[in-house]
Amino acid sequence: MDYRSLGPRLKSIRIDKGFTKYRLAKLSTISQAYIYRLERGEIKNPRRDTLQKLAHGLGITLTELIGEVAPIETWHLVEQSLKAYIPVYAEVCAGVGSEPIDYVACTRSRAAPNTLRAYRVNGLCLDPEIHSGDTIIVDTDLVPVNGDLVVVIIGDHSSVKRFKEDDKCNKWLEDNNGMYQPENAQIHGVVIEYVRKLR
Repeated sequence: MDYRSLGPRLKSIRIDKGFTKYRLAKLSTISQAYIYRLERGEIKNPRRDTLQKLAHGLGITLTELIGEVAPIETWHLVEQSLKAYIPVYAEVCAGVGSEPIDYVACTRSRAAPNTLRAYRVNGLCLDPEIHSGDTIIVDTDLVPVNGDLVVVIIGDHSSVKRFKEDDKCNKWLEDNNGMYQPENAQIHGVVIEYVRKLR
């Protein structure tokens, strides 16, 4: 792609939409300073996920933003190849500013939201799905539905349990040891992916 035409194209689309740089920054979560520099052609090789956020903020497709047409199969493959590197923590209750013990890469069709957290499981957990040593990716913004795996905090201890709800709206948590009432536990988030440790 010709990045020299991207800045003027972005500016033209933004103005046509009636957006200020401030409004686009708010809608796309990209800073005004970055948008200013991109429109002036000062940024020569913007990241694809950044362009995706700008396109989303403008309410257009990435293809419309960059002005290129490619076979739909190609764009689909590219969209599926976005990688998010999520920091992995040893404990759910780790304090703010604690250092991650690792990073896990997950493929996403769009940039990862900042509500994702990853944790390394330690000890007995929820067999057969979750084992000690696995890495779980949790979305702290999701509301659990019947059958979801959730991370719960009870006191200063955390674990993975299955969220259950019947047709009468009775809710409970289950693990290998039995059932728990959700009011005895704080649900930290819903497990959306996990990485199995094989050795």
